[in-house]
Amino acid sequence: MPVKPLSASTLKNLLERIDFARQGEIRSLAPQSSTSIEIRFSVQDIARGYDWIDVMFRIDGVNDAKLVSDNVLRSLDMSEGITVELTPNSAALAIGSYFGRANEALFYILGTSIGYEELPFSA
Repeated sequence: MPVKPLSASTLKNLLERIDFARQGEIRSLAPQSSTSIEIRFSVQDIARGYDWIDVMFRIDGVNDAKLVSDNVLRSLDMSEGITVELTPNSAALAIGSYFGRANEALFYILGTSIGYEELPFSA
């Protein structure tokens, strides 16, 4: 299944369905090019009776990011989940609750667009 672009309404529905990835796990971070980054989370899906699934977000047009090394990535606190914001000209993803200020998070990616893909759970 290809990456689906997110709109404001599909983003809201997805984030509510996965409870903003609270208590989820970061599975991987993979730069696809100098301006495209994919990040994969394991999360519980409310619509599937809280079964675990993976959700991969791809941020394109990356113009700013604060990333961490792989050994720190899996230890980031996911108790507050993720912040994902979308405007007509920008997209942001941050670990933690940082609405309106994603660039203050310990980990964030800022770009021009964001899409997602649902994947099987990776144990």
